[in-house]
Amino acid sequence: MTAFAPSRNSTRPRLDSSAPIRQYVPTMNQFDIDNSDDASSDGAGSRRRSPRFTQWVAYLCASIVALVSSFQAIEAQGNANAVNKRETWAIVCTFIATVATALVVLAHMNSVASVLVVGTKLEAFTVVVLIALWSVTVAIVTDPSNGLAVGEDGEVLFGNLFYSAWAGWGLSVTLVASCMRTVFGFDVRGNMTARAARLTEWAALFACSIVVMGGAANIYDADCTIDGRNVTWCKRTTLAVSLGTVGTLLSMMLVLMKIVSQSPFVLEVLVSFLLFMSWAIGIGYITSELGPGAPIGNIYHFSWFCFFLTFVLGSSCYDDYSAAKAIVEESQLHSAADEQLSEF
Repeated sequence: MTAFAPSRNSTRPRLDSSAPIRQYVPTMNQFDIDNSDDASSDGAGSRRRSPRFTQWVAYLCASIVALVSSFQAIEAQGNANAVNKRETWAIVCTFIATVATALVVLAHMNSVASVLVVGTKLEAFTVVVLIALWSVTVAIVTDPSNGLAVGEDGEVLFGNLFYSAWAGWGLSVTLVASCMRTVFGFDVRGNMTARAARLTEWAALFACSIVVMGGAANIYDADCTIDGRNVTWCKRTTLAVSLGTVGTLLSMMLVLMKIVSQSPFVLEVLVSFLLFMSWAIGIGYITSELGPGAPIGNIYHFSWFCFFLTFVLGSSCYDDYSAAKAIVEESQLHSAADEQLSEF
C-alpha cells in the first residue's frame, strides 16, 4: 500500500505576504453566538425590555411614595374618618397609577406579557391615562385650600407628597415622548426643534407660567379676600398673578406662531427681553420674605424656572443674532474681495 500524497499540482491556499498575519487568525467573535440582540433579552430571546424599563421602575417608586404620603397627609390633618371629595380623588388617582405602573413593570419581566405590552399601543395608551391621573393628583395635592402637600400660604408641608407628585407627572411626560417615538415613530422633541428654534423653551415657559399664575391666584383667593389682610403680601401676590398671566399669554402666542408658521425674529427678541426684565425685577419681590414665593412651594420653584427660561431664550436669540451678523460680515468681505479682484 502506498501512502496518500497530495499532488504537486493541487491547489493550496497561499498566504499573502503583504497582508498582516492576524487577518488569517480566526477571532473569538467568529465562534461566539451572535450577541447583537437587545441586551435586555433573556437567553431564549423571548423577553423584551424597552429602554423605558428604568423609567417605569422610577415611576413605580414615585407612585408608591405618593400613595403612602397621601394617607399620611390626610391622617395628619385629623380627617381620616371624614375625607372630602378632593382627598378621595387624590387617593384614587395615586392608587390607580400605582397598580397600573406595577402591572407594566411586571409585564417587562414576563416573556409573554412583554410581547403584548412593551413597545405597543397598549403601553402608549397606559401612559396617556397615567399622565391624566397625575395631572389631577398634582392639581389636588398642591392646592393650598386642600392642605395636603402645601399649606395655606403655599409652603410645602409634606415634601414626600409634593415632590413625588411632581416627579410622577414629569416621568409621565418623558414616557409619553418616548412612547410616541418608539410606537408611532414620532420624535416629539426632534420635531419641535426641527420645526422652529426655541419652540421647546417657549412651551416650557408657557407651562411654568401657568403654574405661577394658578398658584398665586389660589393664594390670593385664600388670603387677600378676607379682612385683616397683609397689604404688602397681597400686592406681591397680585404681581405674581400678573407676571404669570403675561408670561402665559405671550409664550402661548409665540408657540402658536411657531407651530403655524415662523414667528418674526424681532418680535421674539422683544418678548424675550420684556419677560426677562419683568422676571428679573419681579423675582425679587415674589420670593422675598413678604412675597407669596417665600415659602418653598410651587410659586418659589416655578418663578425661578420662568426667570431661568427667559434668560435661556434671551441668550439663544443673542446667539442667533451674532451668528447672522457674522455671516453678513463674512459675505461683505467676500464681495469686497471679489470687487478688488475684478478690477485687475
